[in-house]
Amino acid sequence: MAALTLDGNSEQPLIELVNVSKYFKLEKERNRSMQDVFIRLWRRQRAPADEFWPLRDVSFTVARGDSIGILGQNGSGKSTLLKILTGVLPPTTGRVHVYGRIAALLELGAGFHPELTGRENIFLNGSVHGLGRREMRRKLDSIIDFAEIGEFIDVPVKHYSSGMYVRLGFSVAIHTEPDILVVDEVLTVGDQIFQQKCMERIWEMKNAGVAIVLVSHNLEDIRRLCTRAIWLQDGLPRANGPAMDVVDAYLMYSNELYYAQRHARLQEETEEDAAAEAETAPASNPKRWGTQDAEIVQVELLDAHGTPRENFHQGDSLCVRIHYRTHQRIATPAFGLAIYRNDGVHINGPNSVMSGYPIAAIDGAGIVDYVIDELPLNPGAFELTVAIYNRDSTVAIDHHHRMYTFHVTPTSVHREEGVVHLPAAWRHQALQPALHA
Repeated sequence: MAALTLDGNSEQPLIELVNVSKYFKLEKERNRSMQDVFIRLWRRQRAPADEFWPLRDVSFTVARGDSIGILGQNGSGKSTLLKILTGVLPPTTGRVHVYGRIAALLELGAGFHPELTGRENIFLNGSVHGLGRREMRRKLDSIIDFAEIGEFIDVPVKHYSSGMYVRLGFSVAIHTEPDILVVDEVLTVGDQIFQQKCMERIWEMKNAGVAIVLVSHNLEDIRRLCTRAIWLQDGLPRANGPAMDVVDAYLMYSNELYYAQRHARLQEETEEDAAAEAETAPASNPKRWGTQDAEIVQVELLDAHGTPRENFHQGDSLCVRIHYRTHQRIATPAFGLAIYRNDGVHINGPNSVMSGYPIAAIDGAGIVDYVIDELPLNPGAFELTVAIYNRDSTVAIDHHHRMYTFHVTPTSVHREEGVVHLPAAWRHQALQPALHA
């Protein structure tokens, strides 16, 4: 079996996994009563147990300041991997070494005693992480302020909502001053404002040298936060590399799988139903995916005069015009795009929601324009992604991945390295004349 290695820097890694696998035994039959026990003893028969390996031969290191995203479908082994990392589960084979303090948010309410208040659970969690009461008292006000649960801090946590659990759990975790922060999908439970607050704090911790291990189905979070990513499938590492590349590969695979499953469903329907579905459904395209509740029917690249073009000069106006048609009303959609250089370098990726341009709903046909007043790109060939998502960018409605191309040509004979041109000028001033012998 192939092993996966994430190369950290030359210093002592904070996390080191070597050929880690996990095995569970799944019993096919359970004894429901004492009578079942005696019958099985009398028969001397026992149903064989199934072997289940949720994780196989995974190896990697995480260095200080690394940010690693772990992605994959449900059941791929992500949560098992995190539980092994944090010591909740021991590996069946292989070695795990963690050097430093680790803080983890794996399951909603994990580590909280339901009968204790939020304040009491803060001290309880602090002791679990090796922090004394005096130190936790010093951090208490900051923990409570970040959690934003007000008077509920003195209410037993069994009465908390899921969002309040997340607020308090995350606040305690980041205040234990960990060397490693491990975050599972729990952050998606909180509201949008608190999620953004958490992501900002994670960025701060990353910049301060804390290693981040993030599991999320929100691939944009992995793109934005993580420098590297691991794609697990059926417990095995399928891809390892720069986060952008791994996310793109996973999206392409998911799209192909979606259309394969959809084709299988159509085959099971009557010929009449299958024909009707085929008339309305878009053709299978590995660069396109989504629910198709709305479709991008045309994308135009326009100059300042509204003329479609494929070639632009530096400094030109560029309007990306997205024509759409809905099949049902969609509330608060997010229109997004991404520009790539043709070698795969991701240049930017704005969307309407993050840019502060909310669209209440779309229903029918319409257009959305994204206008760049002065194109700052250096000469080269570029690829464009356009997409419609839900408000939180967690569900693709229609995603066209790097399906559109354009070129930027120079406006002068001068050249410079890099992707983006920064308007600037060179200046020189001699401070004193040279003294020559």
